[in-house]
Amino acid sequence: MAPILIVGGGLTVLVAAERLEQAGASAVVLEREAEPGGACRSLDADGYVFDYTGHLLHVARAETEAYLAELGVWDRLAVHERRAAVVIGGRTTPYPVQINTHGLAPDVRRDCLLGFVRAWARDGGEEPADFRAWVLDRFGEGLAHHFFFPYNSKLYRAAPEELSLDWVGRYVPKPKLEEVVDGALGLHDGAVGYNATFRYPSSGGIRMLPDAVARRVDNLQLEREVVHIHLGEGWVEIAGGERLEWRRLVSTISLPALMGCIVDELPEDVAGARSALRWVRVLNLALGVEGAAPSDEHWLYFPDPELPFYRVGFPSNHGELAPSGHHTVSVELSLDPGGGNVEELAGAAEKALVEIDLLDPAAVRVRRVTVLDPAYVVFDHQRREAVALLRAFLRRHGVTLAGRWAEWKYSAMEDAILDGMTAARRLANSE
Repeated sequence: MAPILIVGGGLTVLVAAERLEQAGASAVVLEREAEPGGACRSLDADGYVFDYTGHLLHVARAETEAYLAELGVWDRLAVHERRAAVVIGGRTTPYPVQINTHGLAPDVRRDCLLGFVRAWARDGGEEPADFRAWVLDRFGEGLAHHFFFPYNSKLYRAAPEELSLDWVGRYVPKPKLEEVVDGALGLHDGAVGYNATFRYPSSGGIRMLPDAVARRVDNLQLEREVVHIHLGEGWVEIAGGERLEWRRLVSTISLPALMGCIVDELPEDVAGARSALRWVRVLNLALGVEGAAPSDEHWLYFPDPELPFYRVGFPSNHGELAPSGHHTVSVELSLDPGGGNVEELAGAAEKALVEIDLLDPAAVRVRRVTVLDPAYVVFDHQRREAVALLRAFLRRHGVTLAGRWAEWKYSAMEDAILDGMTAARRLANSE
């Protein structure tokens, strides 16, 4: 009998395959890279450890905790209370900015406070239709102008009105009026939001987690890139020409990449839905630097459109990721799907770090540049309908989508674990 094939090697895939095996079923995992983990990997360089951008674990479900304990990693994940800040006009204030404007310049603080009060006073109008209207309705013009519009335009490379509201509820906390006033006066204390606390390996980087799952997966095949998929005949072709038949296919690779592998002639509406998908890449500049970190924050947000990066992190502030007396820096720039000289962009980011006193160029000991593609789904107004159409088409042909990029959504690491569990249960029940 043809096997269940799972395409991809990230956390969702590994959990799905591991849970299937624990349930007495089996699957063949095909991963194009030489190591498992997908975006949840780490690399070593001269005593430094760099993750592929920031990966922090926010655990809210008992099911997740129990699974991590079963893997033997729960007690190796240190708990941290988030230290994050926003930099606006050269002034730094704690994140989230909507309840922490006290660190900003007086005129900026006034804009944000008055704007929020005016928005609060007119609460109860029409439901916003897009992200721009939602921010103005929820936070007011000051916070919109100084943070929400420039930051999200930089991250998603889209105007605020182009973005839908499908992603905002969980990730953008709405404060009470009292919290905003207290935050303007510096009276607020305590972190809020879904990532107020997080877990991270005490040493070795985030790869510890996918490695722990991968050790329990028997049929994990590395350096096996799927290049063609025939839905009608039920086979995939590996780079090099080998074909494998499948009775069920699970994809965790990005939805555009999956659709690009399909050799069947696509219906016009399906092809149109594929073309409607939008995303951004992320350039990650990772630096190993001699000396103490210039900030004790875990990461900083930069809405300023004049700066090339949207976020700068100091991962060694939450894990043993650098030699003693050294630190690591992780810089993230958002890029369109095509074009752009990566080395030039990384160089511009490094120069900007120096200009804002976050880097001594003479102290840099290691420099690594990677590009994640895709990195973030753009939640525009076409996304929901396009994804629903593609999912239905693929389901009719025996293809299951699982995980952040296959389902074309935003999700965190805990979601990746839960998505893998869900996929395994569905597959096991269908056998």
